[in-house]
Parts: sequence; C-alpha cells; structure tokens
Amino acid sequence: MTDVQERLKALSIELPALSAPRYAYEATVRCGDLLYVSGQISRTASGEILQGCLGDNATVADGVTAARTSALNLLARIHDAVGLGNVQQVLKLNAWATSSRDFLDQPIVIDGASQLLLDVLGDAGRHARTALPAHVLPQGALVELDATIALRS
Repeated sequence: MTDVQERLKALSIELPALSAPRYAYEATVRCGDLLYVSGQISRTASGEILQGCLGDNATVADGVTAARTSALNLLARIHDAVGLGNVQQVLKLNAWATSSRDFLDQPIVIDGASQLLLDVLGDAGRHARTALPAHVLPQGALVELDATIALRS
C-alpha cells in the first residue's frame, strides 16, 4: 500500500466514480511530465451537485464542503489518468466559487480543497493557487477547480 493509499484509508476517503466528459474536451491531458486536469465541479458521489451562491443562500461552511467535494473529483481524475502515486507536485490550483457581489471570502472557502490535497498527497499537495468569484458556474455548481500537476519521471 502506498503512502497516498494509506492516507486515503486513514481519512476514510473513497474516491468517487467518474463519468466521461459530456462535451468536446478531455477530462485530463498529459504532456510530458505535466498533467492538466479539466474543471471539476462540486458533484457528490451520488450525483448531486452542491449548488448555491456564497453570500446569498450558501454559507462559508457550505462552500468549504463544495470545495472538498470538487477536490475529491480532481483527485479521482488524477488517479484515473496516472495514479496518485505518480504525482510529484500539484503546481497550480485554479478555483472559482459562485459568489454574491459582496462576498469576499473565496480564499477561506477554497482552503477546503487545498487542505484536502495536502491531507491526501502530503507535501506533493502544496500548490500555488488562484481563488476567484464567479457569477455562475456550470450546472449551478457552487465550486469548480482545475489543476496543473507535475508527474514523477
């Protein structure tokens, strides 16, 4: 059992099943030692999309849960493409959170995703990050994440 598998087990985390992209794009693209992961929304393992608008009908806690859910989907995509043990480093995490005009705590919300990546991947989960507000996200999702990953040679 790898360190990552042991961490997943210790955290009682099961990666969600994946579905194929619905449109004309790839869920992941590998180029050399880089893996680009397309946007992952806050869809639960049961298929429910965590929706809402921060500062309106969703709380910071709702947002953190949605960010963690999106991060689980991101980890599942990485696992499916190359295996989590092949992650050298999460280089960049881009994040969007559906927010009202006056909501300014996107970084707090997206820390839910960042912390999960650290918890599961250890130091390889440390990353640069952008956390931005969005007026609306696909399918009404509360959070969407994409990432650039450096892979072991």
